[in-house]
Amino acid sequence: MPSARVLLLLLALGLPAAAFAGNPAQGGPADPARKRILRAAGMVDVRGGRLVADAAVLVEGDKVAAAGPATDVAVPPGAEVTDLGAAVLLPGLIDAHVHLAWGASQPGGPLQGTQEARATLLAGFTTVRNLGSTSRADVALKRAIDAREIPGPRMQVAVAGIGPEGKVCDRVFGGEGRAADPEEAAARVREFLAAGADVIKVCAGGGVAPSEADREACECSEALIRSVVEVAHAAGRKVAAHAQGPAAVANALRAGVDSIEHGGLLDAATVESMKGRAFLVPTLYRLDWLLGEAERKGAPEARLQALRTGRALARESVGLAIRGGVRIDFGTDATVFPHGENAREFAVLVEVGLAPLEAIRAATSNAAALMGWEDRVGSLEPGRFADVIAVRGNPLEDIRALEHVLFVMKGGEVLLDETRTPGPASVPR
Repeated sequence: MPSARVLLLLLALGLPAAAFAGNPAQGGPADPARKRILRAAGMVDVRGGRLVADAAVLVEGDKVAAAGPATDVAVPPGAEVTDLGAAVLLPGLIDAHVHLAWGASQPGGPLQGTQEARATLLAGFTTVRNLGSTSRADVALKRAIDAREIPGPRMQVAVAGIGPEGKVCDRVFGGEGRAADPEEAAARVREFLAAGADVIKVCAGGGVAPSEADREACECSEALIRSVVEVAHAAGRKVAAHAQGPAAVANALRAGVDSIEHGGLLDAATVESMKGRAFLVPTLYRLDWLLGEAERKGAPEARLQALRTGRALARESVGLAIRGGVRIDFGTDATVFPHGENAREFAVLVEVGLAPLEAIRAATSNAAALMGWEDRVGSLEPGRFADVIAVRGNPLEDIRALEHVLFVMKGGEVLLDETRTPGPASVPR
């Protein structure tokens, strides 16, 4: 079941809580000396922008050693071979905007976010950027995953969002990131860095769902955001800005943030100013889910109309950004909708104008670059972590193939295999 913080967020949106589902992971830690060949009918080469037919990936320990056409990947003596049959391989996916855990864990109970992390991982998302929690729950969850106490994706965590009293970040994060001025904001950043933050989040302006009222809404002054950015960047951390409309985005860009989260009300001038300066992380599917749940539960017409308007505004805004050449990163705001449904964002991105290949890049190489982890994740290249997923069908032709993941490997460890294809004794040549 969702935590108390998730319940409060959903109730604030006028919606019922959703069930959070996940399945137990399987497998053991990767042996550094273990060599394994993954063989499949195809592989998406995200950098080359093509589907490689009859593909193979050589995994040594927890890293990729080679990937490409099977005829080009030498099989080391003693290597295990896993034949995934008609499946198509991809790098493990990255969701750059989630909220996996809320609130302190109860003594003797499961760690907050355990079920959510498992569901996310088994949906093929082997890396996430967690943009805020309460009670340092995201830090605790990350540490437990890193210590292999529970299965879950690699995480960057933000601790909590920073913003003034009574505004969005203050309400959502229970006052834990409250800052009234630049000095207090800088102090919050230092506090979060000491607690283990990998990324810093600030609420520049706008609500959870976009509305016309958000066009000029600004929660934080440019000076406050700049203070956040200066302290974070000095520590080698990036800054994500929750911002819906042009005024908030402009403040955030002038202050030097690295990404704009949501961006549901962009205009042409704002899009032009974003190019080459900040990534956009749209989070569109959550608006579809919110509207669908409201309709299913018979919400008042005024509420339905507000959600329809917000959905239309956000889609128009992101389409404008795509056409204007803004670099898109994949993010979902999962917690508003059930964890594990993250891949439904892909189809919405394609609907608003992103090519399937670019949608996949948004959740692989682009997201890795945003996180500063392009040398670790986001592609099946030598030296990267062996984070590999497989789907049935070609996602370059049908992006919804990513909604049905058959195989998940994280760091050389198999967490899910539903291909049910026995492996041959060797890779045929």
